[in-house]
Amino acid sequence: MILLGTGWKLKQVKKALLLDDETLRSYVEKYREGGIQKLIFTNHKGAQSQLDEKQIEQLREELETSIYLTTHSVIEYTKNTFNTLYSLSGMRDLLHRIGYEYKKPKLVPGNPNIDDQEVFIEQYNDFMLKKPADTEVLFIDAVHPEHNAMAAYGWIKRGQKRKIKTNSGRQRLNLHGALNAETLEVTIIESETVNTDSTVKLIEMVDQKYSLAKEIILLADNAKYHYSKEVQNNLKDHPRVRMVFLPSYAPNLNLIERLWKFFKKKVLYNRYHENIKTFRSACINFFKNIDQYSDEITSLMSGGFEIDYA
Repeated sequence: MILLGTGWKLKQVKKALLLDDETLRSYVEKYREGGIQKLIFTNHKGAQSQLDEKQIEQLREELETSIYLTTHSVIEYTKNTFNTLYSLSGMRDLLHRIGYEYKKPKLVPGNPNIDDQEVFIEQYNDFMLKKPADTEVLFIDAVHPEHNAMAAYGWIKRGQKRKIKTNSGRQRLNLHGALNAETLEVTIIESETVNTDSTVKLIEMVDQKYSLAKEIILLADNAKYHYSKEVQNNLKDHPRVRMVFLPSYAPNLNLIERLWKFFKKKVLYNRYHENIKTFRSACINFFKNIDQYSDEITSLMSGGFEIDYA
C-alpha cells in the first residue's frame, strides 16, 4: 500500500514483491474497504478442500506420472477430471498443502545399473587404499564447449533485467582430457573431433607424462571409440597403460565430469566471448592456469561418489 501510495504502478509492486495479480488486488480492495485494520484483520479458519481424499490421491498419482508446466494446466486437469474449478491462488495452496512445489526436475541417465555402480565404488575405494605409490589412476573424458554464452542464475537487482550477448553457437572446441585421481593434475589435448585418433593421442601423452609410473590406469566411459581396434592395438604398444571401463550410464562416477562442469561455470556461464579466437583463448587459459583454482577443485572432488537411486 505504501508503494502504491508513493506512485508505484500495480505492475511494479507485483514484480518487486513477487505477488500475483489476484493477491495484490485483494489487498487493495481490503485497504479501500477499511484501511489498515481491514487489511491486517484475519478470521481465516481454513476452508474445506473442494476435493475429497480419494480425489486428492488421484491428483497425486497424476502429478507423479506427468510434470505440469503451469498452475493453469493443473487447474484444467481438476476441472476436466473432477468437475471442480480452482482459482490460481487456490490451486497453489492445494499443491503446497499436499507437498508439491514449483521447481526443475533433475536429469538423470535413463538406464542406470545401480548394482554395478555400487560394486565399482566399493572396488575403486578398496583399490585406491591399497594401490602401490607408482600406480597412477586417471579419469578420462571429453568436453565440447560451444562458442556461446550460457545463461545461469546470479544476483540481479530486483525489478531489473540483465542481458548477455550471445553468438550463433555453431562453432565449438573439442577437448579430450585426463584427470589424476590423487594429484588432480589435468592433461588436455585439443582435436578436430573426439574419436579413436584423439584417444590414441591422449594415451601416448599420459604414457609420456607419467614416465616413472609402473602402471597407468585409465578409467573411461563406454564410448565406441574406446573399444576400437586402433585404441586396443595402441594399448598393446604401451603396456604400462591399462583401460578400465566405468559402468554404463554412470557419468556420476567419472570424476572429470565435475571438472567439466566447473570449467563451464568459470568460462561460459554469463560470459560473452566476441569471436571464436577469444573464446578458444579463454578456454585454453583456464587449463593453463588451473592451479589458481586448486582449492576449489580439491573441494569439488572430495566427498566420494553419488548414486541417484530414484
